[in-house]
Amino acid sequence: MFQDDDPGSEILVKLGELSASVQHLLRDFGDEKIAARDNRAAMHRRLDEQARELSGLKTELTLSRQVVEGLAKTQTETVLPAIGDWQDMKRTGLTIVGLLALGGVSVGAALTWFSDQASGLVRHWLRIG
Repeated sequence: MFQDDDPGSEILVKLGELSASVQHLLRDFGDEKIAARDNRAAMHRRLDEQARELSGLKTELTLSRQVVEGLAKTQTETVLPAIGDWQDMKRTGLTIVGLLALGGVSVGAALTWFSDQASGLVRHWLRIG
């Protein structure tokens, strides 16, 4: 069809090849643009999902903080006074036990002394010893 020695036909062939290469590059760039758009969309979806999860965690943390504050308030209002009352009862009980022990030792010592005196008196009446 074309002769090799015709410079115009050679230019036309080269222009055709160049046009085909440009079309191929345009198609490749178009594919790259589509892939980049899809990647950006996927990244934005992931970022939105992370933002929703972070918001949920903040809400959960706020609720947990409120529960802990409620427990601390309950402890301050009910548990600590009850523990204080229990410690007072324990202290009172130990005081009573100590007084009873001291009284028991005193009574025992007094009975021992009295029994010694009584045995001496009985011996004196009976003229023993």
